[in-house]
Amino acid sequence: MTGGTLDPVRRHIDGANRHDADAFAAPFSVNATNHGRLVGREGLRRVGQNLWAAFPDIHFEIETSVVQGDIAMCEMTMTGTHLGSPEMRVLGGLLVGVQPSGRAVKQHQMHLFRIVAGEITEHRAVRDDLGLMEQLGLMEANAPPEEDISRGGSDASTRQMQQGRT
Repeated sequence: MTGGTLDPVRRHIDGANRHDADAFAAPFSVNATNHGRLVGREGLRRVGQNLWAAFPDIHFEIETSVVQGDIAMCEMTMTGTHLGSPEMRVLGGLLVGVQPSGRAVKQHQMHLFRIVAGEITEHRAVRDDLGLMEQLGLMEANAPPEEDISRGGSDASTRQMQQGRT
C-alpha cells in the first residue's frame, strides 16, 4: 500500500520537475484542496505555472516520505533561481510584484497529501518562507547563519550539542 499511496505524489513531483503543468496537476482530483481551498486540477495547473514563472529552473527533491493510511507526508528540498515574478500568491505570496533577484535558493519544505482512490484530494505544506526571503535579499537575517541553530545545519547544531546547549 505504501508504494501505491506515494505514486500520485511522485507523479506530481515529476511533473513539477519537468515543468509540465498537465502532469503536475493530473494526480489531483477534480475537487482537490490546496491549503484548505478548493482549487481542483485547474487551480493546481496555475500554481505550477506560477512557480515556474518565478523560478524557471525549479526542482524538487523528496528527501523523506512517510505513509500512514491515506496520508503521505514528504520532506522535500526545493531549489531554483529567482528569474521572474508570479501572478498568483504562490510560496506564501511574498513574490508577487517583486523584481527578480537572479539569486539561487534552497528551501526546505514539508508536504502532506491525502490520497483517495489513487488521486490527491488534499495538499498542505509548511515551508521556510522566511529563509527564502533572506536568501533572495528581501529580508535581513536576524542572526548570522553560524549562530542560528534553526537554520545552521550540522555545523551549528553539532557545536551546540558539544557545548551542551541543545
